[in-house]
Amino acid sequence: MKLFEVKYFLFALLFCCQFSYSQVVYKEVKAKIEVEKIENILFIRGTAENLKTVYKSISYKLTVFKKNKLNSNSSKNAQDGRVILDPQQKVTLSKTQINESKDDQIIILLIIYDENNAIVGKDRIEIGIDDESKVGETKPKDGLEMMGIVSNDTKTKLGNDFYELFYKEYTKLKLNSSKIVAVQEELTFGRTTKIMVLVDGEVINEFISRPDEDYLKYMAETVSSDVFKYFKNIEKQNKMIMRY
Repeated sequence: MKLFEVKYFLFALLFCCQFSYSQVVYKEVKAKIEVEKIENILFIRGTAENLKTVYKSISYKLTVFKKNKLNSNSSKNAQDGRVILDPQQKVTLSKTQINESKDDQIIILLIIYDENNAIVGKDRIEIGIDDESKVGETKPKDGLEMMGIVSNDTKTKLGNDFYELFYKEYTKLKLNSSKIVAVQEELTFGRTTKIMVLVDGEVINEFISRPDEDYLKYMAETVSSDVFKYFKNIEKQNKMIMRY
């Protein structure tokens, strides 16, 4: 095989790997964020459209993260709920509004779950975030990246305790990424729960919780290491694609 053909093959292979990491096609529910700006106020509406011809029971979470580039002040606003969609019906799930200045970085994230708490729809809008803040750029030019966003979707005190431990470990990594990391918790049989950590909807690690502080600390360190490897793998693939 000629050198050119080898390079072309490697590029195609790496591109497919990169695509599988970053793109998820949801075929059951279409999540859509609609934003209207009037003066310095953003009016935000999260919608869901049932793409199937059967009834669909869903839950949702609409989260708005905002960070000021100058003073690093940040805020988070989340709304959630549950609805039943008629076949091929489109509904408004939630509405909210926030003030916006030229120095704000804003991420709006809408995630839709089915009755088993699996993600069936997702949409995301970024405002005021430069390309330099994306994964693959280890040193952003202006240093104003929005990073370290971890969504807390736990349901119990035990789950929240893990979230706080994980967030502490995660912030130590100082990853330059605008991707949303989510800590979710599902009820299982008995008195235990399953804790999952996801990056943009992709499960990185999951485990059954235990009322043991040392165990939670161990899992927080283990999962944060897994998340670090996930981002570094994406960064490595991006660099290899650029090289070829």
